[in-house]
Amino acid sequence: MASVLDILLIFVLIIVIVYYVRKVSKLNKQIVDLKTKAQEMGQQTFNQWVQQYSQQLRQQMEEAIKKEYDAKLEQWKQQNEDTIRKDAIQRSINTLLGRIGEEFAPLLIAERYNVNPKDFRHLGTPVDYIAFKGLSDDQNIDPEIIFFEIKSGKSTSLTERERKVRDAIKNLKVRYEVISLHDIISEVQRKLNEEINNKSF
Repeated sequence: MASVLDILLIFVLIIVIVYYVRKVSKLNKQIVDLKTKAQEMGQQTFNQWVQQYSQQLRQQMEEAIKKEYDAKLEQWKQQNEDTIRKDAIQRSINTLLGRIGEEFAPLLIAERYNVNPKDFRHLGTPVDYIAFKGLSDDQNIDPEIIFFEIKSGKSTSLTERERKVRDAIKNLKVRYEVISLHDIISEVQRKLNEEINNKSF
């Protein structure tokens, strides 16, 4: 039979074992918590490093790409500078010739239409010129009125307003009116006098 001392010793031993089991369990839990915190901190630090490094890497890549494209653009400019200048000069010449052509059109087309250049009148809009063929010549020919729209480019398409003028001429919707300025002024004076007489001051 076990003595009381043995039982007491076993009881103390059980208490010590339970105490240390709990201590070890708490230590294990603290170790797990520390591992979790360490992993979270490590992950957070890694994420910050990745973000910072990726921003730096992106900036470096953008700068490198910009430098590369700037160099390529400069190289392209140098290779094509003559072409660009020639194109600009050609465009300027074409624009200038177009303007000159429009201004000197009567001299250029007079012979084709058998019209004396003196008979051209410049309007500009909605048609460029009206020619009164036969007015300056001493020949006994019936005068003719010709409307000219000058196009300096390759296209001969008309604007909406120019088409309306062309259609009015084609449909013979053209008139000749003689206006007496004296009659118009007299009529205006008469209306003004009537208004003044009808108003009471």
